[in-house]
Amino acid sequence: MSKDLYIGIMTGTSVDAIDIAIASFNDGIIDDIITDEFDFTTGLQNELKSLTNSISLKTLSQLNIHYTEEIAVAVNEFLSKYRIEKSDVKSIGFHGQTIWHQPDSDLYLGEMVRSTYQLGSASYLAIKTGIDTVGDFRTADMAVGGQGAPLIPIFDYAFLRNDAADTIVLNIGGIANITYLPAGGSKNEVIAFDTGPGNCLIDLAMKKLFDKDYDKNGETGRNGKLNEATLDSLMSEPFIDKNNPKSTGKELFNAVFLEKHNVYTLSPEDAISTLTHYTAMSIAHNINKLSISDFTLKIAGGGARNTFLVDLLQRYSPKAKIETTLLNGVNISDGRESLLMAYLAYLRIEKKFGNIPSVTGASREVILGALAKS
Repeated sequence: MSKDLYIGIMTGTSVDAIDIAIASFNDGIIDDIITDEFDFTTGLQNELKSLTNSISLKTLSQLNIHYTEEIAVAVNEFLSKYRIEKSDVKSIGFHGQTIWHQPDSDLYLGEMVRSTYQLGSASYLAIKTGIDTVGDFRTADMAVGGQGAPLIPIFDYAFLRNDAADTIVLNIGGIANITYLPAGGSKNEVIAFDTGPGNCLIDLAMKKLFDKDYDKNGETGRNGKLNEATLDSLMSEPFIDKNNPKSTGKELFNAVFLEKHNVYTLSPEDAISTLTHYTAMSIAHNINKLSISDFTLKIAGGGARNTFLVDLLQRYSPKAKIETTLLNGVNISDGRESLLMAYLAYLRIEKKFGNIPSVTGASREVILGALAKS
């Protein structure tokens, strides 16, 4: 393997695992790809999933360190498992756990303020692993007027575009987002944004109704029936039809949202089926607004394993040629975002721009991330 490796770490809104990837980068070439995932302890996972706006400052402080400690343990396990020397790793890219993301400004202390907050300390991780760590990737873009999201398009443009065919890369994590890569297009022609819910609403309902963390293979949703009236109510959420740039999170698509649209008045199976239809339809609606045809749809994220959801995507977006997301022959469906973090760390170390203003709405390109030395 290369002597200039970069590790990327991502824990998404689904809080299902600690995703870790490693790769080397050289003038637009990516190599030495390994992706893996590690479990949270049950206590931390439950704590992260149950976070509310009423969290105390003491709990937030303790959680910040405990979360980072578990990340450090996972990194060290990863290095040991794949027999990677720490001296061969140039940097870690550490996104942290997003617990608040407010891309649209709101009045605070007499000023209009936009904000984002990711749990996790890059400095603590750097010391615990002995590897320089880059964190805080979103705020620089927000400081120049951007949404701080999505971050993934610069990775997709660098490594997943096809000069001969239009490509859309869809990530179905807790929130769903798409990157549109026009055939032969420049970086400034890339379009990317959050479409709305990914797995988050299905997961919430599965936990409440079946005491399960997710709908394995979409089996529960497939056994239920669509309730058209509830689907219409869900689709009326203004964010779905909002023009890009746009980003969202569990601040909108949460348990209160499900209650608001009376999802739990349906039978349990019908509720899951209708939410799966909603997820697929909201994604397809945003894809179809791009008015392109004969395109490849590369699906990544945990939602790619929900076969019912994938079938519905094909139904609602019939022009799509659906594929898994391969890079250098490696299936990166579960590791794409952690590879992004490795790439963003590389860009920060090399002092290269990491955002795409046409995507985030920023006024200019900026270098993303803050470096913590080990």
